[in-house]
Amino acid sequence: MRIAVSVAALAVLLAACGGGDASSGDDASGAVLPLGVYECDAPMMMGGMVVPNPQTGPMFGVTAPGRYRDFDGGTGRFELADHVLTMTSGPLEGTRYRQDPEMETYFQPLDETGEVGEIRCVLNADKDIDAPW
Repeated sequence: MRIAVSVAALAVLLAACGGGDASSGDDASGAVLPLGVYECDAPMMMGGMVVPNPQTGPMFGVTAPGRYRDFDGGTGRFELADHVLTMTSGPLEGTRYRQDPEMETYFQPLDETGEVGEIRCVLNADKDIDAPW
């Protein structure tokens, strides 16, 4: 009886801490991205200078390991493996980003053929993940 109570208490503790079940889909690769808003933009010429042109569609915020929020507040899950971030559920499901191997907080959306374009997404540590971006 005492062992059964201890096992039950351990299971409750693991569930409360988010541990235990690897099938929960939190982050199958084990990689953890820094929390925060990954702001996206594309370069644009203005007055002979290159300036950023905000791109809200691919923007995402990492809210917890394996979890994201999009610009409009929708939520989902992601996996990061071999420098490819894949949104596995939610409003950005199917969207893939290439992570720069040298900078863990720099991503570029991938098109259907796996090629990167000019859009880049970089962690903006000044943005509040819980506030409107």
